[in-house]
Amino acid sequence: MRKKETASQKAIQQQVAWAAPVLGLVLLLLLPVFARYNDYVLQVFTHALLLATLALAWNILGVSGSISLGHAAFFGAGAYTSALLSLDLGVSPWATIPLGGVLAAGIAAIMGLFCLRLRGAYFALATLAFVEIPKVITDNWDGLTRGSLGLVGLPGLPSLRLGSYHFDMSGSLVGSYYFVLGYGLVLLVLVTLLFRSNLGLALQAIREEEVAAEAIGIQVQKYRLLSLLLSAFFTGITGACYGHLIRYLEPGLVYGLHFSAIPMIFAICGGRFTILGPALAALVLYPVDQFIFHPLLPAGHEFLYGAVIILAILFMPSGVWGQLRKGHFVSIKTGSIE
Repeated sequence: MRKKETASQKAIQQQVAWAAPVLGLVLLLLLPVFARYNDYVLQVFTHALLLATLALAWNILGVSGSISLGHAAFFGAGAYTSALLSLDLGVSPWATIPLGGVLAAGIAAIMGLFCLRLRGAYFALATLAFVEIPKVITDNWDGLTRGSLGLVGLPGLPSLRLGSYHFDMSGSLVGSYYFVLGYGLVLLVLVTLLFRSNLGLALQAIREEEVAAEAIGIQVQKYRLLSLLLSAFFTGITGACYGHLIRYLEPGLVYGLHFSAIPMIFAICGGRFTILGPALAALVLYPVDQFIFHPLLPAGHEFLYGAVIILAILFMPSGVWGQLRKGHFVSIKTGSIE
């Protein structure tokens, strides 16, 4: 009987693991149809998708066990690089967005020289302090970045031209939404391949036991640096997309603690050592915050993030998606807690 129950639980677990992402993707693809008369809904979910990509990028480093509070440095650098190249030099955003990721990776390489030998809370605090360097430079280099005045009137997201077909991604909310959704799906595929590659296995080994990983020949510093560079590169691309999406930038906005803390919150709540968990948390928590808590508490609505991270740490240390993958929720329903 016990074996039958276990087999049934595993079957239900596998069905949930497959059905939930597929259903979620279908809903996301059809959302513009459902929300065609409500621009606010589409704006919220476009931003939620962008935050989902930020959480996915953050988790490339997070899967190694490191917690970064400095990803706003990469986000802001990517945003300003793409914005300045397109605004001042007229370069197409198709080129400037990847270049934003490249500069963010360069900043990550500098950060790695000073921070990667640190562990735990020391690493997190060092990355948090590092954000001030690009922020101060951006805030005071008036001749290039306009300083605290910010950048206004940025070009929108790039348009897609295929022969006579023209898809304007900045002229409509639907176009922007599908652009960000497309980028999110591409990043999700890349993160999946990364986590299942030798690099992903090495990062997991480092997370579980760094000394043992080094003893069997894994170059710990090399892999941690590589994960930081990849994480920064995609965070920079997300920042660049954000700048072209809202078409306005200023240092306090893109280098703020919000863009350092929010991906960590989503990763912890959704499942820091899972692939889908961080993205799913972003797609659920941000709309809940905007549709429910923001109207009720305009000045303190972000307490939601503090509450859910405390609950996640206390009761779901592997995150909601991590718990579902383990089948703990299924076990509770069938009366046996494992």
